[in-house]
Formats: sequence, C-alpha cells, structure tokens
Amino acid sequence: MEPVRLGLIGGGLISAKHIEGSKNITDGSLVALCDVNPECQSLAEELKIPFFTDHRRMIDEANLEGVIDGTPNQFHAEIGIYCAGKGIHVLTEKPIAATLEEGKRMVEAVEESGISMLVGHHRRYYPPIRRAREIVQSGELGQLVGVSMLWALMKPDVYFEVAWRSQKGGGPILINIIHEMDNLRFICGDVAEINANARRLVRSGEVEDTVSMRFELVGGALGTALVTDTAPSPWSYELTSGENSDYFKTDQDCYHFLGTKGSLSFPTMEVWSHPHDREKGWWEPLMRRSEQIGYSAPFTAQLEHFCKVIRGDDKPVITAADGLMTLATTLAVLESAETGRAVAPQELLEKA
Repeated sequence: MEPVRLGLIGGGLISAKHIEGSKNITDGSLVALCDVNPECQSLAEELKIPFFTDHRRMIDEANLEGVIDGTPNQFHAEIGIYCAGKGIHVLTEKPIAATLEEGKRMVEAVEESGISMLVGHHRRYYPPIRRAREIVQSGELGQLVGVSMLWALMKPDVYFEVAWRSQKGGGPILINIIHEMDNLRFICGDVAEINANARRLVRSGEVEDTVSMRFELVGGALGTALVTDTAPSPWSYELTSGENSDYFKTDQDCYHFLGTKGSLSFPTMEVWSHPHDREKGWWEPLMRRSEQIGYSAPFTAQLEHFCKVIRGDDKPVITAADGLMTLATTLAVLESAETGRAVAPQELLEKA
C-alpha cells in the first residue's frame, strides 16, 4: 500500500516539529511544502519535495490526501474550509481558529464535507497523558472530586523581544493555558464554569503574567489552577513531563487528581489509596503505586494517527468540534478575567 500523501503549509517553527515527525512515520510521506515566503524553497529542496507559495495551488496540484496546517491562527479557517471543499483531510495546528466564529464555520464545513479534521493538541498522544486519562476515567480513583493544576516558570526577557508577546492576547492565557485546558478536558471531561483573575504583577506591556482560576467540571468535580510565567519553579508541564528535551527536566508534579478511592499525581504517576479491605480514614496508612511509562514522540504519534484516520483505520483522538471546545474553554478564562464574572464555555460557544 502506498504511503498517505501529505502536504505541509507553513515553514515556521512548529512546522519543523511536523517535518521531523514525518521522517519517522511508516504509513505516510511528506510530498509538498507551501509557504508565502519564497525563501522556504530551500527547505523544500532539502526535503526533495515540490514547493508552492499558494496553498490552493498545492492542494489542487499535488494529489494530496491530507494537509498539515502550520500557519498562524488567523489563516486556519480559510485553509481548513478550502481543504474541506476539496475533500482533503486536515491536521490543523492549535488553536483550531483565531475566533469561535471562525471555528464554528470550520466545524460546519467539515461536517458537510465528510472529511476528518484533527486539531494539533499533540499532548494527547503523549503516553503519560494518555495513561492519566485511563486512570481517571476507569474509575480507579472513584468519584473525581478535585483537580489541582500548577504551571509556573520564568520566561526569559528575550522571549518578549517578539513584539506581539507583550501585546494584548500574547500572555499566558492564550499562549499557554490552552494546553492546560486541553489536558484537563482530555483527562477529566468538559469544564462547566470558570472564575478567573489575571494580573500584570511584574512585567511591563499589555499582557497578564499571573492568572488564578477556579473551575467546575461538568461531572461536578471542583478545581483550581495557578499560572505564572514570571517565577522560577520546577512545577510546570514543560519542566516536569519530559515531553520536550529542549527543557530542563525536574522530578516534580504539576497536576493532582483527587477521587473518593484514591489520588493521582502527574507526571510522576503515583496513585495513593487505602489498602483493599481496610477501613478508610485519615488515621489509616496509604499505599503508593508508581508507574513507569515509556517515552514516545507525540508529534510522530500524531502524524501516524492522522494517516490511520485518513485511511479509515482509526477514529480521531480530537475532532474539529472537540478542538473548538478547548478554544472556548480557554477564551472563557480570558473573558472571566476581563469581566470578573463566572463564564460557562458552552454558553460562550453558543453565543459566538
């Protein structure tokens, strides 16, 4: 069977992850590259594939089965809708779109065309995240009652030399919390309501540097999250998970999931519970079970999955509608911080 023919739109930083992943998959092949910057032709020559400066031409001429969209957010809707009209499957980078309105148009186009659209929340393919989901959703922890999330690190000053990162929309809510909200939804289920506060405590510019939130899950569990990009700490997904070797790795946790039968720490993957057939209570000893989970590259796994979805051999780990709800949940954090009121992601989506 011939490998699935994939085209990549965008030659920037995130596309480098997809290019590297494409070199390690067994069921697909990168056969075309598109970027509005003609200087990216050298990258296509290095990969020995055709180069285009217009995504429509690439889609029309390269005989593609799937497209990877690595462009800036504002182009996702145009590209996704065009692919849907041509019957081409899409893996679009997160977030699904720049706005909920555009995202809803994409979901409608996907449903009308019958294609599959995956949204690039690549952490869903990382084995510790998948195992945490299995533990929580299997009922091993009993009824989920609480979630605690901590994302704290220090972004260097050079990070903010890119102008838009100091401007409205460039803070940790829209850049970083979207990852945390997708992890939360994937592991625990949808968020019913969010109360958030955001402050610019240290940095100059227009954006927040510290965010706190309280949330309630649709299943009833309550949770808290603290996010800051201005405190050196070992407690963030980036520094604890080991997913990206570019980051210094610590041996700490960033999430805790609390249930009536036990609790789970992530990413150390320690489950704490009372021994079976023993009385439960604070005076009783707890037993600890630790799991060792092997590493696999999430961008490679994501592309392998995309190819299987295109062939009809697998169902999407994340659909366009699912990715849209992650965007709505993240924007609910922003709206709550701006208005001072509780915001329901579902209602925000319905109003869009």
